[in-house]
Amino acid sequence: MSHPSSTIPTLPQKDTAQGQKDRAFQLSIARTNYNFMHTYLDHVPMSASLPDSEKFDLSFIEKTLKVIRPMFANFQKVVVMLLKRELESDLPTVELEALRAAYEKLRAEFSVLKPVQDIKDIHEFMGDLLAAMEALKRATRIPGDLERMASGLKAVFEDFAANGPTAFLKSTLFDMLSQDHGRNYLHAESIDDYEMLFDSLQKPMMLQIAQQPWMVGNEKPCEQDWFFGYLQIAGYNTTNLLGIVASAAADSDAVVLSDLQKKCPISDQILQKVLGNSHATLQDAIAQKRLYVVDYTQFATAYADSLHGEQRYITAPIAVFYWNPEAPAGYPPSVGGVLQPICIQLGQHFDAESTPIFTPNDVAGGNDPEHLKWKIAKYFVNALGAMQHESIAHLGDCHLIVEPIIVAANRQLAENHPLLTLLKPHFKFTININDDAIHSLIVPGGVVATNVGPAIECSLAAVSAAHAAYRWDQRHPERLFKRRGVDALPQFPFRDDTLLLFKSLRPFVASYLQCYYQNDQDVRDDFELQAFFNELVLPRFAGFKGMEGLRSTNDPNAPVAIDSLEYLIDVVAQIIYIAGPQHASVNYAQYALMSYMPSVAGTIYSPPPTRSQPLTDPKECLKWYPPLDVALYTFSFEYLLTQVQYDTFGHYDADPRTPYFADPRIAPHAADFRDALALAEIEIRNRNRSRPMEYLFQLPSKIPNSVSI
Repeated sequence: MSHPSSTIPTLPQKDTAQGQKDRAFQLSIARTNYNFMHTYLDHVPMSASLPDSEKFDLSFIEKTLKVIRPMFANFQKVVVMLLKRELESDLPTVELEALRAAYEKLRAEFSVLKPVQDIKDIHEFMGDLLAAMEALKRATRIPGDLERMASGLKAVFEDFAANGPTAFLKSTLFDMLSQDHGRNYLHAESIDDYEMLFDSLQKPMMLQIAQQPWMVGNEKPCEQDWFFGYLQIAGYNTTNLLGIVASAAADSDAVVLSDLQKKCPISDQILQKVLGNSHATLQDAIAQKRLYVVDYTQFATAYADSLHGEQRYITAPIAVFYWNPEAPAGYPPSVGGVLQPICIQLGQHFDAESTPIFTPNDVAGGNDPEHLKWKIAKYFVNALGAMQHESIAHLGDCHLIVEPIIVAANRQLAENHPLLTLLKPHFKFTININDDAIHSLIVPGGVVATNVGPAIECSLAAVSAAHAAYRWDQRHPERLFKRRGVDALPQFPFRDDTLLLFKSLRPFVASYLQCYYQNDQDVRDDFELQAFFNELVLPRFAGFKGMEGLRSTNDPNAPVAIDSLEYLIDVVAQIIYIAGPQHASVNYAQYALMSYMPSVAGTIYSPPPTRSQPLTDPKECLKWYPPLDVALYTFSFEYLLTQVQYDTFGHYDADPRTPYFADPRIAPHAADFRDALALAEIEIRNRNRSRPMEYLFQLPSKIPNSVSI
């Protein structure tokens, strides 16, 4: 929750002469704490430090600890289970004594957890370990395993105590599972092993989808074609689907069919055979706005590295979808239709042998009689969706967009400026979680390097390239979907729900700002606001491009001016939207929809299947999936990030009798905002009743105010 503001905000030009002097002095102090750093990632400005006022508070740490406790309990149980399964012979006496000594050392090392009261009983999780080990096999290596567990856990929890919650997720925790004698017991023996990893955690949403009469085949619902199509519009990453059009148009990111066919020769024949409709044509599908594509061309030059001595792989797949107004067999009988996958090519250039086109019914020469290559092709697309999600849609387009805005705002808007007062709850803890990311997540050997397929330098390069291409006005939620060519899709749960939230948000922002800015002249006269916008666009500061609503001044020191109250409302609403609903859509779907590895993973452990490569046994698919420790590591990371919610979107008062906004004019507008969000919650829940799978990630009650985790 946000701390109440103590004074009624004032525009600087309407403050007293002494007030203006006080503001100027306060800002001079703020600029000693808030500064930009441009050297960590090319094109990406970040905060040069972690100011004390931006650090996690005790209530945030408490919420995080409550999540870490069950996460650690699950990890411990899975590790013991894997050790039990691997070892083979009874323990000789000498080795048993060595085991006892190693176990006692393990118990001693757990003393590092004593200061963490929420997990003070961690010793109890290990209470039966010695008894279990009595029956384990290959005794000569067990003490080494246990000592590695002890040293690894000690290092991780000391780092956690010193550096915050994300330190728990450094790969040190799982390095202790990487044995000198090999990693065989960390490889899946059957597909059931991946579900086994959720030993004591609640199974994710993707594994709780109930079998329905309309489903076909024996695959889990989250591995079926309907789910693959539905993920593009109601999944963990809904940012990549683009419309396919006949010709290029201005202000559009839609894909021209002829350009697509130069890379992936999709044809009328393929479309007809997949749909079972001899009259279907690509041109008709385009005219009816039914043809869509996901193209991961941004990863065309990326490469993967090895992890724990095992090579990983990456490619840049293309997947084509058709909006079928009549649901075929295996799809939910949905009013309006379904998004049906047509074909997948696992590369940017077609080759009949090395990069053939795969379809769900093997009608394009993929040599896939058992449809297992199609299964793996979907896995590749989902994996690349996860890679793009973590590096760009989540980190790059949310965390690293909001951070430079925070720095600029604190450098140029005085503490009693009405805009800073409004934005502070939407800035809370963002710099801290991003600072943690620099030191724990996006570092060599960290979470991203372990969980996400490209080599870390490729992931960082993707973030940089995406940031350099970012254009502010193009990302406005009320323009974005038309620009992508997906505005005509009859159903798009993320689009429909997020626009409902934006329609609730913008009127509140307008009514708030209109309490202080009576007209455009007030905007022009606000010299702090003008300095803030110049810092947003100047390359040596935040460096945003594409704020077309600003006026050029031809002054190199202050190259832009904001003249319009309407444009100010739009920009501020978009800032709050990114920090709240947009971030929630990519963050909180992670554990729910990205944690069962045979369906969605961020890493790939075998090259793409070729045309001549036989694939007839479902067990052969295991070689593409991550080892069990990486799988466990991945969804533990996702579990932590998705189970912590510090506050609730649009709720600013920690205590309803002590309002956050000191200005009494704001209270009725804030109440109207909460009412609008409550009505949106009801509408989304009603929509979910008719959806094949609930879309929960834009429910206002499940969205925090800020990028705080």
